[in-house]
Amino acid sequence: MSSVEASWRQLQREIEACQACREGRASPLIDPAARPLFGRFRPWLEGVLFVFEAPNLDDTVNPSKQYLTIDPETDPSGRFTHLLVTEELGLDVSAFQVTNSVLCLPAGSGGKYPVRALQTRTCSSNLQRQIAVLRPRVVAPVGSAALAATRILEDHGLRHLTTAVARPVRWYDRWLFPLFHTSMLARNGPAGRRAEQQRADWRHLRAFLVEQGVSIPTTQTESADAE
Repeated sequence: MSSVEASWRQLQREIEACQACREGRASPLIDPAARPLFGRFRPWLEGVLFVFEAPNLDDTVNPSKQYLTIDPETDPSGRFTHLLVTEELGLDVSAFQVTNSVLCLPAGSGGKYPVRALQTRTCSSNLQRQIAVLRPRVVAPVGSAALAATRILEDHGLRHLTTAVARPVRWYDRWLFPLFHTSMLARNGPAGRRAEQQRADWRHLRAFLVEQGVSIPTTQTESADAE
């Protein structure tokens, strides 16, 4: 096991013990079944870290999951993300470094689980710690909630995805590359970004990574070694 893999596993163990959104709260921030969820990937130093919004219910409670899934047989957002990762980014899914703006399923009502600003602020230290261990050269917030979460670590001045999408900016001693969320609503809603536009954004991301000298692990290559 490489040193970065050991550090990543240790960090996960530490975060799994977090109770910050449960203790001393008159109103719960997270679902009773919530637990911190992580992606299953080989750590990829000096690569790209994707930050989505929040875990979904099935990934949280399904005993066969309990990690962040982008499998082809999962929900529409996961299926489309899988296509973007493999077809447009050309990345081996085992190197798809993914996290969320909050690591636990938010408290819900009526089948909806909105991310509250307080939960995002409370969980921001966990995002910071993940960045410290993985040391990505590029962070890609996927959706407006993720864009807001990255702004807590350092204000990048970006408030609206419609003007920020696929436009890299310097942030937090690295690059920020904002993307639209991959959900059905984000693709088809009135203020959405259609599937073909999103595919073009991810191709732009690949070109940007190549321009920055980031070696992209594909299905034919191994993930870059740690140190």
